[in-house]
Amino acid sequence: MTKKRNTQTKENLKKSFIKLVNAKNFDSVTVSDLARDSKINRGTFYLHYLDKYDLMDKLEVEVIHNLKQILLFDVNLDNLDDPIELIPYESILNALIYVKNDFEFIKTLASDGGDPNFMLMVKDILSEMIDSKIQQSEKLTFSQQMLPEDYAKEILLSSIVAIIILWIKKDAQEPPEEIATMITKAKQISPYELLI
Repeated sequence: MTKKRNTQTKENLKKSFIKLVNAKNFDSVTVSDLARDSKINRGTFYLHYLDKYDLMDKLEVEVIHNLKQILLFDVNLDNLDDPIELIPYESILNALIYVKNDFEFIKTLASDGGDPNFMLMVKDILSEMIDSKIQQSEKLTFSQQMLPEDYAKEILLSSIVAIIILWIKKDAQEPPEEIATMITKAKQISPYELLI
């Protein structure tokens, strides 16, 4: 019974976090606001979290952990030498479905009033995925012909993250499959080709 009550308290705090951060930005939210909105007393809040930053961190850690599971550990070892499979469609699709299933919270974190580091953490996971795939591949490497490796990698990562951010800002109107397809296409064309 206590575990069920703790789970309900944490779920209520998460809902209050989303509501209050969207209403007045994280910096303006207080522990009193969170406790009042979730109908608990401050003492109960402090049983679970040190402060509002601890609440956000613990909620965020869960999301980041789940995204890492999807993007880093559900790795298909087929086609390791195919550059398109560097960031596989299926992995991106599963990550986008996960985002869609917890959309209100993730949108809150990614918003201007949320955590400015959240999307950087997502980008870091994608970077880790790319590094892992390149290390496992016998053929893949960033070409040194036009750009240094760090710049080439940044272009790839930034294009993917930019698509995800825009999708989130647009309230995930398109289905995850459509966004995963866009990301796959973006890996195959240069920005210059978009202007032709």
